[in-house]
Amino acid sequence: MNYYTLEAVIKGKEVKFNKAFVSRKDAIDFAFNYYSKQLIYGLEVSDEYQIAGNKHNIEYVCNDSNRFRISRVTL
Repeated sequence: MNYYTLEAVIKGKEVKFNKAFVSRKDAIDFAFNYYSKQLIYGLEVSDEYQIAGNKHNIEYVCNDSNRFRISRVTL
């Protein structure tokens, strides 16, 4: 069974979410919804990086102070 985890940098502060997501898309949607609740609007992903060459661990960069990382966990 696979699930996805989410970590983010919001306004320059690191935030870890204690939530498992069924799909990468669910985690991305949650991240953007969370940003809008923090009154951060109009964010778009400007770049994405594979962390340590792992295609299942990706960091999505919006700007210098807002980014998030989604990792796939396999049980």
